[in-house]
Amino acid sequence: MNNLKLFKNLISATVLSVLVFLSISFVTVLIQINPIHYYANGEPYRLDIGYPFRFYEQFFLRGSEIPNSGWYGDNLLYDCLLTWLVISGLYIMTQIIRNKKTTNR
Repeated sequence: MNNLKLFKNLISATVLSVLVFLSISFVTVLIQINPIHYYANGEPYRLDIGYPFRFYEQFFLRGSEIPNSGWYGDNLLYDCLLTWLVISGLYIMTQIIRNKKTTNR
């Protein structure tokens, strides 16, 4: 692969990785706010975002009416990096395989 084509593939893979990361984060929120997930009487409200590493959480402290929240910057970076590595690797591998098939014809 020449450098320009590799650069275009990296840009495309990065955009795809961002979309996959946002989709995964959105699904982790949807799983927790769906009407099927009811909280038991003793179970406090909690919202966790991030897969496989939780990078945001929202919770109520006892006696508080306003939710508290916390960010884990390291876990956010790990999630972004892991998603980028997996999606970019798969995308570039499929592009290389596709190019080999078209050049062999």
